[in-house]
Amino acid sequence: MTDDELERALLALPLELPPADLRPRILAATVLAGQRAFRPWEPWLIGTLMALAAWLCIDLVHAGTPAVAALGAFLVSSGLATPAALVWLALGASAALWISNPVFMPRPRILVTKRS
Repeated sequence: MTDDELERALLALPLELPPADLRPRILAATVLAGQRAFRPWEPWLIGTLMALAAWLCIDLVHAGTPAVAALGAFLVSSGLATPAALVWLALGASAALWISNPVFMPRPRILVTKRS
């Protein structure tokens, strides 16, 4: 079958007309939809895992085993295990997540003109 025959067969098919607002709806759902840096559940998961890691680090510092005590002594002496440092670390991580999440690109406008 040649291209011309195929084109004639396709044009001969009894097709229904698409809805009038089909193209704008497709564009709004695909091309014009803003892309987020993360899915909505990812920042929650990352925040939960970071809180769990911070809790485990604090628990290990206070555990008192010799190897962990040496690590805990290093963290305390360097100032990394202080509550203020952990708060600033959590603040910085949450700020990085929130700054990278919104979409700052302007949405393009579709100009629809009706010609008679």
